[in-house]
Amino acid sequence: MNTELRQTLFMLIALAVTGLAVFGMGYALGSKAPALELEELRGQVSRQSSQAKVTLDQLTKERDEKQAALDKQAQLQEGKDNAAKDEIARLANELANRPIRVRVVTASGVCSGSAGGDTTLNTEAGAGNTSSASGLLPEANSRRLRAAIEEIETLNVAYISCRARLLHDFR
Repeated sequence: MNTELRQTLFMLIALAVTGLAVFGMGYALGSKAPALELEELRGQVSRQSSQAKVTLDQLTKERDEKQAALDKQAQLQEGKDNAAKDEIARLANELANRPIRVRVVTASGVCSGSAGGDTTLNTEAGAGNTSSASGLLPEANSRRLRAAIEEIETLNVAYISCRARLLHDFR
């Protein structure tokens, strides 16, 4: 019996070793599949990462070129704006040293905007009209007029500048 017990025990041990070997091989093969899948995914991530870097570099270069063009355009426009401001200041100084002469034309018997008034007016203001007067504008009114003219010219330059930028942006 001892031999039978040994044979049985030997068979059980052999069966256990065989089972462990089969299980170990199956585990090893089964664990390789996720490892291979992981390596494949790592490769895909690496390829996508390098493609993203190339795309990012290209888009960054394009953005930098466009920003440089915008900066250059802004500098050019700023130069034009400064030149216009200087011209306005020069003209305002020139106007400040001159008296402002005005002509007041009275239209006797004619209402402005009437049909009869439109047909009787000549092309020159006060031409043929003996009821006109001229003279110098008082100093206080001259100062206000000069300030208004300077402000109007400044607003005009600002409009021109904004318009130029808008038109440049839509090209």
